[in-house]
Amino acid sequence: MQHQDQLAEENLKYNLTPQSPKEYQVTLSSGEKMYILAADSMDAAYSALELSEDRHTKLINVRILDEW
Repeated sequence: MQHQDQLAEENLKYNLTPQSPKEYQVTLSSGEKMYILAADSMDAAYSALELSEDRHTKLINVRILDEW
């Protein structure tokens, strides 16, 4: 088996298929809405929290935008 085929098979076996980042909407207590890209909801939440702390506001919501 070729190396590429073996890697592809292992990725499928362990569900390691590369995923595109998803777009999330962040709402801050200031009313500001921002849009971020993140690999998953956990990354989006941590990024949104960091943004809110940088702006000295509270994080109100993080939601994934509709996927096409």
